[in-house]
Amino acid sequence: MKTLLIIALLRFSASAWAETSLGDAWVAFNRAGAPNSNLQCFTSNNVSLSDGNLVIVTRPETSTCSSFDLPSATYNYTSGYVSMRRFNFLYGTVEFRAKFGGGTNTGSWPCVWMEDASCQASDPTGTDDNCNGQEIDIAEILNSKFDQVNQQIHVDGYTHSDGCTAHTSDTSQNFHTYQLVWSLGSLVFKIDGATTCKITKRYVPNAPMYLKVGEGVGSYGGPIKHESLPWTTLVDYVKVTQGHNVVFFDDFDGKATQQFPPAVSASSFTPRQSRRTLGAAALLWPIWILVFGLVSVLAIIAAKFRGRKRSRGE
Repeated sequence: MKTLLIIALLRFSASAWAETSLGDAWVAFNRAGAPNSNLQCFTSNNVSLSDGNLVIVTRPETSTCSSFDLPSATYNYTSGYVSMRRFNFLYGTVEFRAKFGGGTNTGSWPCVWMEDASCQASDPTGTDDNCNGQEIDIAEILNSKFDQVNQQIHVDGYTHSDGCTAHTSDTSQNFHTYQLVWSLGSLVFKIDGATTCKITKRYVPNAPMYLKVGEGVGSYGGPIKHESLPWTTLVDYVKVTQGHNVVFFDDFDGKATQQFPPAVSASSFTPRQSRRTLGAAALLWPIWILVFGLVSVLAIIAAKFRGRKRSRGE
């Protein structure tokens, strides 16, 4: 009986941490873009899972949509955008493997980036802009130059926009593995294991953030080459680690996504943040003590019951 109770508790914890498939770990947008990306509607129909990849397709088709900063209108293109539904984290290493849709001089504008968690709840529908706008672009293709990767931050209303341009083989024809190592005051960007950019500034974002993947049409992608459509972006997996702990992993196979409470790393937090986090963790101890006590009591009762049965010869 004690064993069964422990198994049940472990299964409860695992189910509470795990999210299944795209619909649970990620949310697909159904909305217009934004003033700087307003040539397409983002729809969930343009997002799917196939052959172990997250698939985002951009199509030449009309659709009507709106958002908090754009009125309802009909657009000539549709595309896809997804973000982490609830998971966000402060510091760690983000890693993903992707091949971007489009190609040289097509007008495609794919980007994998992070935004402050204060934007996370309202972001999918675009019904509010109640967030501070801190941004880290991990891999962004500008002006349809698919052999160049923009790696940049935008902080405090674009007051700070430090970044680098990394050169690599065509990102629309080849999968590449991208990494961002994020710590207090420091960002290190990598492509296929090679460091491509470093930003060490006091204003590096220092609040929890979440990951977003999408593909825009035109705007910062450059003039649109209509005959090049449709475009298909593929993401093989996304992983977030803190120290030696994997706190988020999705290989887009349709099975449960691994999502765990982000680990506490004293070296990653300011003293004030450390005290706050450790204080919150301390509040959980009474719950675990209660659970352990309940399991122990039930085990003792079960043992006494079996002892009485033996004494009666049952």
